[in-house]
Amino acid sequence: MKENNLTGEWVLRQAYSEQFKRGVIEEYLRIKGSKQDLLVKYNIKFKGAIQTWMRQLGYVNSQNKPAYLEVNREIKMAEEIIGSEPEGDKEALTKRIKELERLLEDERLKSEAYNRIIEIAEKELKISIRKKANTR
Repeated sequence: MKENNLTGEWVLRQAYSEQFKRGVIEEYLRIKGSKQDLLVKYNIKFKGAIQTWMRQLGYVNSQNKPAYLEVNREIKMAEEIIGSEPEGDKEALTKRIKELERLLEDERLKSEAYNRIIEIAEKELKISIRKKANTR
């Protein structure tokens, strides 16, 4: 597809299938490499392609790669998943839900611990660590 750019020149615009876009996104989410590495690997000229495709195709958390949790394309309610799966899979899903609830509780505790550490440091060292609400 040809497109007129700002200088009036006609340039060839790359077009990719949805399957190709999904493949590139899945590879980006799986590997530790950067978006730039994939753009070079697949000769994609548009620098914001992966970010744009993620937004267009409904991938969650398209701004940042998660540190340790796997990204799922869709998040469904646990009841819907359990209700539509065979009996054997219900146990596995229930176990997974319990595991995720435990991880969530661990993260809540970690957050609370960080907040307490900051409070103690501010009190004992008499320094301001947190940004005040009315400052710029």
